[in-house]
Amino acid sequence: MNRQSFGAAALALLLVAGCAERQALFVVLPGADGSAGAITVDDGKSKVLLDQPYAAGEVRDGNARAAPVKPEEVQQVFGTALAAEPILPVRFQLYFVQNTDRMTTEAEQQYRAVLDDIKRRPVYQVEVIGFTDSVGTQEQNQRLSLQRAAAIRDRLLADGIAAAAIATAGRGKLDPAVKTADQVDEPRNRRVMITVR
Repeated sequence: MNRQSFGAAALALLLVAGCAERQALFVVLPGADGSAGAITVDDGKSKVLLDQPYAAGEVRDGNARAAPVKPEEVQQVFGTALAAEPILPVRFQLYFVQNTDRMTTEAEQQYRAVLDDIKRRPVYQVEVIGFTDSVGTQEQNQRLSLQRAAAIRDRLLADGIAAAAIATAGRGKLDPAVKTADQVDEPRNRRVMITVR
């Protein structure tokens, strides 16, 4: 059985059963925006393309074919697997006041979304990476990027996030969000990138 996936969330249930019984069921789930990717169910003789939300295919008696399925049936059949599905990683960028480890007013407001995302996860890992613009020396920028990452780490710790789950790093003026010449004041490069898994 060949399956080719193109960014779709797909569930498969394989059953060992008699000839007339369903041997496998494949369902394409909609994404958060309602769109769907696609999978192909291929039994070696025929192919069934599933490219719509809740499109389903099955293998019965060794033959692939489309199978009608309702969203409530998907929950009934795959409920346990859906409940165990991990929360996908999310990336945030918080911006900083020039030459400081203080967040901008907008970043202060966005910090709450970071904290909320972490707290909704039963298990989490948080990666905090600081960056700077290109003003200053490499050493100054490396130090400042680490200070920015540490400022976010300290804030997370104060808000009850486990220290063992937070990793920090500083990249200085390396990997700018916006490429500039040296010694250019670019606010979008003065940031901390936070990845929550």
